[in-house]
Amino acid sequence: MIQKLLVYGLITAALLMAEDCFAQKESYKSLKQRSNQRDAEQLLKEAESAKNKNPDEALDKVREALAMSVAQHDDFNEAKCYILLAEINEGILEWKLAHENYLRAYEKLSDYTTSPQYITTLKGLGDMSLKLEDYNAALQYYQQSLSLPLRNTQQTEIKIAISEVYYQMNNYAEALKVLENIPQSKKGINPQVENQIAKVNVRLNESNKSPKLYDNSLNTIRSGKSVSPREEIAVQETKDEIADVLQQKKMYDEEIDLRKQSIEYNLESNNLTEVTKDKVAISKSLDAKGETSAAIKEAEEAAHIADTLNNPKEQANAFLSLANLYEKNGQDTKALYAYKRYSDAMKKNEKLNESRLTEKSELIRKQKDIEEYTKDVYIGQTIEQETVFRQQLVIYGLLVIILIIAVTSFFIFKNAQASKLANRLLALKSLRGQMNPHFIFNALNSVNQFISQQDERTANRFLSEFALLMRLVLEHSQEDFIPLQKEQEILALYLKLEHYRFRDKFDYEIRVDETINTESIQVPPMLIQPYIENAVWHGLRYKNEKGKLLLHFYKQNGNLVAEITDDGIGRKRSAELKTENQKKHNSTGLKNIEERLAIINKVYNVHYRVQIEDGIDHGTHVRLFLPIGKQNQIAW
Repeated sequence: MIQKLLVYGLITAALLMAEDCFAQKESYKSLKQRSNQRDAEQLLKEAESAKNKNPDEALDKVREALAMSVAQHDDFNEAKCYILLAEINEGILEWKLAHENYLRAYEKLSDYTTSPQYITTLKGLGDMSLKLEDYNAALQYYQQSLSLPLRNTQQTEIKIAISEVYYQMNNYAEALKVLENIPQSKKGINPQVENQIAKVNVRLNESNKSPKLYDNSLNTIRSGKSVSPREEIAVQETKDEIADVLQQKKMYDEEIDLRKQSIEYNLESNNLTEVTKDKVAISKSLDAKGETSAAIKEAEEAAHIADTLNNPKEQANAFLSLANLYEKNGQDTKALYAYKRYSDAMKKNEKLNESRLTEKSELIRKQKDIEEYTKDVYIGQTIEQETVFRQQLVIYGLLVIILIIAVTSFFIFKNAQASKLANRLLALKSLRGQMNPHFIFNALNSVNQFISQQDERTANRFLSEFALLMRLVLEHSQEDFIPLQKEQEILALYLKLEHYRFRDKFDYEIRVDETINTESIQVPPMLIQPYIENAVWHGLRYKNEKGKLLLHFYKQNGNLVAEITDDGIGRKRSAELKTENQKKHNSTGLKNIEERLAIINKVYNVHYRVQIEDGIDHGTHVRLFLPIGKQNQIAW
């Protein structure tokens, strides 16, 4: 009877497998039909136009173009898709992702080594290797580019890049040698070359030559019809490099003259952000010379210009510099106003950074989706190529029924085990997700209290610490285990925040035995924190006099023991003071922890346990036992 059921199951599974293959094949066939209806080249042109202003839209078009190119076995257009993805990655400063996509393009262009796209790819690989500080790889890609048939401007651009590699390696003599071997055109020396020479000279203690070269490059650029973004960046980088060295050498007059040249140039090009930066820097140099009044005037002009910009970062820099000068000059009222403007600008900048981070994360997520979608298309190709083989495999497989029954039984068992494991992991992540919002809610309550007490400084300090804590928590929110060192860092920051609010209620101490290697021992994240939270919120804060909380990590019988001891009012008295809603909330929180421990024990075959004891007169004693040997096996 069992064998008949297994045979029936085998046949059903085979048919389902064939059906699934057929469905994927049909989906792939549908994609190929769409590929014939719409041109991938057109999609790439549209994506190219949108990549800077609307990268989200560009990614949608690249996704479709990439799928079409793969379906049509078009390696060249597939490479162009990867180049576009890399350029979008560059726009959001994701150098590693950009390098990966340039590498994919490089692999697809092995038969197109004379194409402009191949040159672009090699240059991109060199640039990204430079950004990632892999200087040998950068030199290799740039040198490979020079072996190709390049235009003079392309050769110059790559040689400047090679010079920059040596510059970053602090090999300034070699950097200058590369630049001096670049032939001059009929129009004279390239302004980008002059910029790079100026930057190198200042590091070779040739500071007197650099401002002149910088001035020449500005005049050359002014005489041109248009300036590329790359040239603009080179000009500003050179100016900053020379000015920084002059300032370090206390050659303030020379530095100020250089920045005034920059201001004049940037006013012509309406680059007010750079004007603001230069005026702030000039004010600092004037202050260093003892010319406070002139320094204040420059800082006031910088702040005024910054107010016209939608750039809170530069507003903050300008008003902070101005506030410091006012304070130094005894103008306290003006200093206070400037500090307030600085604080407002910083808050705006934080919000802007958060918004940019969200946009960046969404673009990265979308690119990951593209990678998965492309994999599916490749799978569709494989299925199409192997359809006949799969059909034969199903037919002939039925002839060797005994072997297949054994194999099927094994895989059924393994799939069942995998399904159970997946469900348990899902439940574990769900429970951990329930705990983090509760933890965030309590922390935000603390912020609210400080604001209601009009304690703005403490609120700002608390928010800064809270932001750091949130970053640490979110970094590890998807990990099942993290080093004890990281968990200790999170707990220390959490206790510091709670101490802000209940400073008069308790002091705390974190103690780690010297025998514990906090980097190698792994623990589940945010497992200990709820017990600390209970100790503070339900024990110590109701105590009339100041209490004490001790978090102690030590080894005992092959376990890492996390011991939380408080001398609060104790569980019995705390229960008497709670409302019905608080009792329900606390019960749910402890139940979540128990369930989380139970799942960890089942999934990873460990024995994590908690021991809670009441103090003799008052307080609570919690001990978590975490097997050390098992943790390391889990983590690695």
